[in-house]
Amino acid sequence: MSALDLGRRFGFVFVPFRSFQALLTIDLQRKSLDAIRCHLESTGRVALHLFDPRLDLLIDASITLPRLSGTHPETGRRFLGELLRTNFDHLNQVRRDLWRYVEIGPSAEVLAEDTREMALRWTDRWELHHLIALCGLAVEAEYSDFVGSAPAYGKELILVARVA
Repeated sequence: MSALDLGRRFGFVFVPFRSFQALLTIDLQRKSLDAIRCHLESTGRVALHLFDPRLDLLIDASITLPRLSGTHPETGRRFLGELLRTNFDHLNQVRRDLWRYVEIGPSAEVLAEDTREMALRWTDRWELHHLIALCGLAVEAEYSDFVGSAPAYGKELILVARVA
């Protein structure tokens, strides 16, 4: 995302699923916003999907998050996700979570198991406004969900910006 060069411009760029927060440094975030701006038509828009940071989830690693679960619609196999460990780098605003994922068969047997680390950099609303302005963009709208609700603490953060 930080080295994007598609050789053309677009009317709309969408960065979904909090993937902007996988950029773990301000430098990578700025490079990505610069690359996005270079790909926008003069009347284009970018929509970024992040989470609005909840302070309690960023200071206390002992807070238990709910397990994830789901069922594959065709095979009927169940999948579980469990948070094993959380580490914080408060100086750089990075949270690293170690997750264990398990696939369970029809007789409750474990078919597969894997662990994955997920690292996200939390960016608060006003820091994001500043980054956007530094990269030649202007905030046009903010929402706390995908149906247009007003921004709210600890909810989703969908920010729409245009070329300044």
